Amino acid sequence: MTEAAFHTVWLPLQGRFYRVAFYLLEDEADAKDAVQELYLKLWTLRDHLELVREPAAYGSLLLRNLCIDRIRRRKPREALREDQADDLPPDRQLEDKEALQAVMKNMDALPPNQRKLLTMKVLQGLSYDEISQKTGLSPLNIRVLVSLARKKLRR
Repeated sequence: MTEAAFHTVWLPLQGRFYRVAFYLLEDEADAKDAVQELYLKLWTLRDHLELVREPAAYGSLLLRNLCIDRIRRRKPREALREDQADDLPPDRQLEDKEALQAVMKNMDALPPNQRKLLTMKVLQGLSYDEISQKTGLSPLNIRVLVSLARKKLRR
């Protein structure tokens, strides 16, 4: 595949690929990195891309696999232990305490189902599939409710 053909076929799909990556990774920077990684992979495969009948589907599948690899490489976020909090300067401890109180107050304002799912996802570190098994909701529904809860908390 020539460079001009690559630009014509694959580059217009960049927005679609970004939306897929953002949906899976839930982070703007990670999504952009994943799309860039996809385009690097596509460029290295350019001699074989002429055989691809559905570029959007093929690229989305490759991107999905790249995103899954990124998710697997993520290290679980280590919660701040109380003994670590003592190492912080007093003004920082106060700021952190106030921020935590504000988040907890806003968490209480969330609908019960969103609060429960957000707690399971963020605080307990469960995957969408694990939450689905515990609640009986579909992973897609859980993802939407967690996203809504996060948006409400940001506001």
